[in-house]
Amino acid sequence: MISNLILNNTTMKNYIILASTFLFAVIAKAQWVTQASSFANSSYGINSFSIVDANVVWATAYDTAYNTPVRKFTRTINGGTTWSAKNVNGANGWDFTSISAYNKDTAWVSMVDNNNGGGIIYRTNDGGNNWTAQTTALFTSPDGWADFVHFFNQNNGVCVGDSNTGYWEIYTTTNGGSTWTRIPANNVPANLTGETANDNAFSVIGNTVWFGTGTGRVYKSVDKGNTWTVSSTGLTDVTRVAFKDANNGIATDGGLLVKTSDGGTTWTPLFYTGSFFDYDLCYVPGTNGTYVSTGWGPGSDGSSYSTDDGATWVTLDSVGHHAVSFLNASTGWSGGVNTSSTVGGMFKWNGSFVGAGLANKGDLSSLSVDVYPNPFVNQAILTVHSEENAKDMTVELTDIMGNIVYKTHQFDNNSAVIQRGNLANGIYFYQVYQANKVIACGRLMAQ
Repeated sequence: MISNLILNNTTMKNYIILASTFLFAVIAKAQWVTQASSFANSSYGINSFSIVDANVVWATAYDTAYNTPVRKFTRTINGGTTWSAKNVNGANGWDFTSISAYNKDTAWVSMVDNNNGGGIIYRTNDGGNNWTAQTTALFTSPDGWADFVHFFNQNNGVCVGDSNTGYWEIYTTTNGGSTWTRIPANNVPANLTGETANDNAFSVIGNTVWFGTGTGRVYKSVDKGNTWTVSSTGLTDVTRVAFKDANNGIATDGGLLVKTSDGGTTWTPLFYTGSFFDYDLCYVPGTNGTYVSTGWGPGSDGSSYSTDDGATWVTLDSVGHHAVSFLNASTGWSGGVNTSSTVGGMFKWNGSFVGAGLANKGDLSSLSVDVYPNPFVNQAILTVHSEENAKDMTVELTDIMGNIVYKTHQFDNNSAVIQRGNLANGIYFYQVYQANKVIACGRLMAQ
């Protein structure tokens, strides 16, 4: 049912992708700033992030050629101005699945043996100079597999692994991982035949954790991983899941999207327009409903964002991006591929998701935009809210083919009237310019 309905919208989606690419090309160039991940080996990508604050960020590497296991991570303590790459000592033969950091000194990683099975959790207390294996989280081969680890604070954590000895291998700790205790089989619904979790495919809000599986189900715990429930999404796989609060979230199989408004108890198809990418997905904390998607690989390179809970996706660029994570509306990173220790490998967000659209840092202080009504019949009022007086602004309306169909410079008390005129029913995109810079953009529907 989902596939048929999505397929029927293919033509419209293609138009939206073309329009979005044209309309937002000028914005994309300014939003991601390249940083050097500092890995000595070239062609390393980033498969997980843990953002502590605007200055402290940890990230783990993987070999994009999939030739050798990688035990290298990188860390910044100055907001990405410089990154420092190191090894997890003693972890030869292991690959990362996730990282969770508490501060600039303390972090945990989950790792697996891609060739022989098995998993392990390591912890560092000195900024990554030394790591200690936490052996009470067993993940024994060949069935053991540590899908992810997450810490709610410096003491309480959970790590989730695939079924081993008959049920999901899930551990919790209350002492920073010095000891891990496997939860009883009765505390977690049984996995389906062949069902495994996807690496790093989880989301956390407060004490609640969700993770996606390869059979299209989502497991949920509201007590830091001690007890679990499960629901079916209608997808055949859940490669990523992202929640913005305790009730609302979206999940994907890499192409289709589903949404929930009851914390994951039930899921419904999310029929979207625009360019959604299939590598990673995250919610932008502090926004009304902004998500970012990333993609990497032939025909899949790019990044995009949605400010309406996944209904409309706008392309940011066509450059390959890996894992992505945001701290807030103006602070986030995504992974790239490095060519040397001093060139590439990391992208830092240089914009800000505010109000209904997208604004460049520094253009307007605390800017937000309202458009009402939306959808509209005869006219819509666009209002720019800012701590500063917004002057010399222009509103430009573009159709889905990229044609400019309306423009006005007339603002009264920071508001402009968009007249319907001869505009046909359909989707349009607005951009607000100030001094030839795009300070906000979004979607407007005429009906």
